[in-house]
Amino acid sequence: MKISRALFLFVGILLVVGCSNTNELEKKYDTKGYQHISCKRDAEDSNEGTEVDIHYDIYYKGEYLKILKSEEKITSSNQEVLDNYEKAYKSVYSAYDNLKYYDNKVTRDSNSVKSVTYIHYGKIDMDQLLDIEGKEDNVEVTDGKIKLKDWKSFAKKYGTVCDS
Repeated sequence: MKISRALFLFVGILLVVGCSNTNELEKKYDTKGYQHISCKRDAEDSNEGTEVDIHYDIYYKGEYLKILKSEEKITSSNQEVLDNYEKAYKSVYSAYDNLKYYDNKVTRDSNSVKSVTYIHYGKIDMDQLLDIEGKEDNVEVTDGKIKLKDWKSFAKKYGTVCDS
């Protein structure tokens, strides 16, 4: 299965890291000057007492997506569930470790695992990204760019709803 599809299908990847890490990423991925919409995806975990919160901040200019901030938080009192999510996040995102303009941070506290991913689609090497993710079952890329409408359509297939 391609990594990009696994990211959308895999329930459990992305929310705010610690304040210093979040501020560091927010500085690196300056969103000033872009239009913004928020999106949310409903997701569940089959483990009793486990909650999943998935949120996307989309920053765009004109018809093109520029920066995607994906946040996910898994909350559970079951430490084994948290262990599994933490390992899965780290494993999935290790493929992107050397990809410039793609950053992921995973943190854990006593009852949650949090992950935040920033992707700067305006600067990223799209060929490198597609080498990792594959072109099949992925969002359409037009002239090395992603149109906002194409991302929203792709994400909608996985239950993502945007505010506009």
